[in-house]
Amino acid sequence: MWSRYGDKRHLVFVLAGVLVFGGLTALGINAFVSGDFDSGTEQVIGGIITGFLTLGLVFCGYAAVTFPARRHRLPGVAVDAAGVWWYRERAATLVPWPDIAGVGVGYLRAPAAAVAGGSSLGRRRNFAFEVFLRVPGLPARSVLRTWAATEPPPVPSLPADRLRFVVITGGDRHDLQAAVQRHAPRLWVGEYEREWTRLGAFGK
Repeated sequence: MWSRYGDKRHLVFVLAGVLVFGGLTALGINAFVSGDFDSGTEQVIGGIITGFLTLGLVFCGYAAVTFPARRHRLPGVAVDAAGVWWYRERAATLVPWPDIAGVGVGYLRAPAAAVAGGSSLGRRRNFAFEVFLRVPGLPARSVLRTWAATEPPPVPSLPADRLRFVVITGGDRHDLQAAVQRHAPRLWVGEYEREWTRLGAFGK
């Protein structure tokens, strides 16, 4: 099983954006052609809205064209019987199961969640697939340093050094978990809250 920022599932969202923005842009243009805007103010507002919709259509159309060609150049992670593979550009680096102390999925939760009382601040977000390493300092000496992260582990028996891959879709998260539990079930740590940094949800 593998997950990648440019996976086909993400292309589906882009194509859906093309359809949505295309339809809304067509409605806006049709409103001008059919004279639905009575006053100059309505025409200005309608023009601004149609302009934003057109920009959205152009962006989604550009993404739909470029995603398939760039998909294999984007970072990715894969899990199989050998271990966890880390992809960048067209290169793949394997971290074998004997070098792994644990695997889990971390998430962030805003510090104000306890005060927010069930608001959106309390939701789990920024899920990341994390591989805890038995070999200290391994990422700093290899191409894996791109994914390296160090912070207090969720379980005291695990090391602080880990490799982290931010998971974009929930489907990828569950598929990666299933793959780890199939190939190395004893290493699965589960889901846990990660350390909130000054960058918050924008942190790695």
